[in-house]
Parts: sequence; C-alpha cells; structure tokens
Amino acid sequence: MRQPLLPKQGPAPPPPTPGQLPGDWRTPPERPPRAVAEDDSTLRRFHLHVKEQQTRLATVEAYCEPEVYENGCISGWPRRRRLFAAYVFLLPMSVIMVFALLLQIYHAAPTEEEALGFWTSEPVWFSLMGVSLYLSLLLVQPAMPLLAYVYVVGHELTHALVALCCLGKVTDFKFTTQGGYVDTDKDNTAIALAPYFVPLWMLVWVGLLWAVNWLYPFDAYHPWFYAGTGFWWCFHIYWTMWVIPREQPDMLENGLVFSFLITLMMNIVVLLLILRMFGLVTLHGYWLDVQRCALGMYSLLCEICGLVFS
Repeated sequence: MRQPLLPKQGPAPPPPTPGQLPGDWRTPPERPPRAVAEDDSTLRRFHLHVKEQQTRLATVEAYCEPEVYENGCISGWPRRRRLFAAYVFLLPMSVIMVFALLLQIYHAAPTEEEALGFWTSEPVWFSLMGVSLYLSLLLVQPAMPLLAYVYVVGHELTHALVALCCLGKVTDFKFTTQGGYVDTDKDNTAIALAPYFVPLWMLVWVGLLWAVNWLYPFDAYHPWFYAGTGFWWCFHIYWTMWVIPREQPDMLENGLVFSFLITLMMNIVVLLLILRMFGLVTLHGYWLDVQRCALGMYSLLCEICGLVFS
C-alpha cells in the first residue's frame, strides 16, 4: 500500500537579525517554513524514469550478454584459422566489394551533366529524408531508451529466427534496455553474427508496406516505402556501430577480426540488394566491377612485390 507523502521538516528558523521585528513575514518565528511537497504526477515519474535510463546507458561499460563470461574469447587453433582466413581472404575481398559498390554508385550517373542523378533520384532522396529523421531522433534524449529497447528486441529476435531457420530450438529469451540473451540448442557463425547484418525492422517495414499496398493500392506508396527503408537502415547501422566496440560475445566467440569482416561484407551485400530493389544498380554490373577491382588489386600487388624483391 502506498504511504501518504509527508512534508519534510525544515531547519529551525534563524534568530531575528538586528532591526527585524518578531513575526516579520520574512522569517516566521512561530513555525519553520513550509516544505513544498514533491510533484508526483505521471509526467514527472516518466521524466525520472527517462533520466534513470539515460544514467544507466551512460555509466554502463559495455552492452553485454551473460554468455560473455561463459564462452569468452576464441583461442588456439580455431582462432589462428579464423585469423588466417580473415587476413588472406576476407580482408582483400571486403576491400574489393567496397570499391565495386562505389563504382556502381558512380555508374548510376550516366553522364557528367547528370553526375548528381543518383543523389537526386526519388529513392535516394526519400531514403535520405528517412535517415535525417532518425538522426534527428538521436537529439531527443527521452527517445534514446525506447530506441535502445527496440534494438535489443530486434537483436535477440534475429538470433532466435536464424536459430529456427538452422533447425534449432529456442528454449529461453530475455531482453531489456541493458541487454538480452537467447538460449538455443544450436550455435554457429550465422546465428551469432546475424543481428549485425540483418536489418530485421527494415525487413518488417518493407514486408508490411508491400502487403498493405497489395491489399489496398495507393499512390503515395513509394515515398513512404523509401523513407521508411532509409529510417530503419540508418537505425540498423547506427546501433550496429554502437554495439560492436563494446566486446560483444557474439563477436568474441568467432574472433573479433573475422566477425568484423564478415559483418562488413554482409552489410555491403544487404546495401547492394536495397539499391537493386530501388532499381539503381544491377547485380551483373556489380559482378563486373568486382572482377575489375580484383584484377586491379592483383596488378597492384604484383607491382609492389616486384619493387620489394628487385
């Protein structure tokens, strides 16, 4: 049962100063100054809750999950194998994929006069509006706990969905603004790293808006589609970049370098698919640019090796 709010007792009144009469309205001698009861309104409770969440987010050293103390970092031969694969195969391939994507964006402008054609096109323009909307929300402090909670829910749901796709079972799950966990009977690299390159809420938005447009077609479908896609893509990228430096067990159990390069490459693939969905790039053209970049990197390495060994 809630106790009634009692006024706090203030300190004893100071003695009258010279020239001040007893009973003066500035210092009543009969009783201490009346304490003002604290505001117990719903708005104040919400404000205190938001401040508490902001304090927790500011003081927490890492967004962590309980498994970090159980699994720990990968070591031994598994770590060496992943490091070898990361530096020999994944690192050059990620560089090639980045340059090929930049070439595809450059090729989206057919002529020099239309060099800004990519950025002024309807899909990119409305997507950038969605990105701007999300970046504006980051300046609203009361929205941060809600955004963090939405990300944690999507993060853990992605773990669970990918585990189910891998024919695993989900036995327990939990998510709060401080982190969460999912217990499954199967664990692999795809389950561990999926939340870092699968924009779950963006996929939900695309599927929901497509279903609504299929049932009830409307003319303003495309602007909402592009703006929402940009908003949730920026949401995914922001929280992924925020959470990776905080020693996630998902990244540590597969090796930090290996996991980071896998995440980078898969996010490039997802971005490429988004641009293809917008009709701005082609998969065949991207594959040709990958081949050009690979040949260019091979020629560069041959020249460097020739200079070193000569």
